[in-house]
Amino acid sequence: MNLKRAIILAYRSAHDASPDSPYLHARDALPQKLGLDYETIAPHVKDLEQQRFLHWKAQDLYKLSPRGVRVTGDPTELDREFPEE
Repeated sequence: MNLKRAIILAYRSAHDASPDSPYLHARDALPQKLGLDYETIAPHVKDLEQQRFLHWKAQDLYKLSPRGVRVTGDPTELDREFPEE
């Protein structure tokens, strides 16, 4: 499982479910969605933010950036950026 791919797709799900407020709080919703603890996913979320796939709003509150929306909207680009392992 490509963890970054799973994370970015969880953010895409939050984006699609609530376009007006597409934020996903990493400490709450993301560990539950992925079945992993926060300490495991936190460095990957930070890396996605630093690579400009996610935008940071507040303490561990992120949403997809325009680049993240574009990548998750195109299966070919998603596979290129986050290949299945």
